Amino acid sequence: MKLLDILLFPKSFYKKISDKLFTLYLGIVLVGLYNIGFALVLNNRLGLFFARPYVFLVYNISLALCLIFLLGLVDVVFFSIPLFDIFKFFRIKERIVNIKGLLIKLMKVYVVSYFLIIPVKMIAAAIGLNGRDLVGSFVAQGSIVILINYVLIPLWHSAILARGINTIYNFDDRIKGIVFMVIYSWKTLLGFALGLSVEKWILLLFR
Repeated sequence: MKLLDILLFPKSFYKKISDKLFTLYLGIVLVGLYNIGFALVLNNRLGLFFARPYVFLVYNISLALCLIFLLGLVDVVFFSIPLFDIFKFFRIKERIVNIKGLLIKLMKVYVVSYFLIIPVKMIAAAIGLNGRDLVGSFVAQGSIVILINYVLIPLWHSAILARGINTIYNFDDRIKGIVFMVIYSWKTLLGFALGLSVEKWILLLFR
C-alpha cells in the first residue's frame, strides 16, 4: 500500500462511499462528539459531568447529547453545502447524474476524514495537557501543540478532503490544486467560527 493511501485513504475507499442516509446520521454524531468532546477537554470542563448535584448532572448530560447532534449537523452542513455549490462550476471529466446523492457523498467524505484526524488531535491534546512531562519544557510544549494543531492538522485534513472530493467528483487534473486551496480556506474559516462559538457561547450553557 502506498504512503498516500495510508495518510489520505485509498481512492478506492472513496469510490465505495454510498449515498445512504443512515450512515451519514451516524457520522454527524461522530463529528458532533468530536466538537463537544475536545472543547470540554481543552477548556477543562469535564468536571461538569462528575461530582455534581443530580439536577445539574442530568441537565449537562441532556444538553451535551443535544449539542452533539446539533453541532455535528451544523459542522457537516456548513462545510458541505457551500462547497457543493462552488464545485458545480468546476470542470469534471464525467457528467454528474445523481446530484442529491453526490451531496450526501460529499458530506460523508467530510465525516470519514475525522477517522484519521481524531487520533492525532488526541495526541495533540495529551501534549497540551501533559506536555512538559513528555517534551521537557513549556516552550517546547507550546511550540509542538501550535505546530500540530494550527499547521500540520489543517493541511493534512484538507489533503484528505481534497483526495476524497476529487475522487467522487472526478475533477479534471488541472484544477486539483484549486480544489485543495478552496477546501483549506473554507475549512479554516469554518473551524475558527465554530471553535469560537463553542468556546465563547455554547460551553457557557453548561451548569
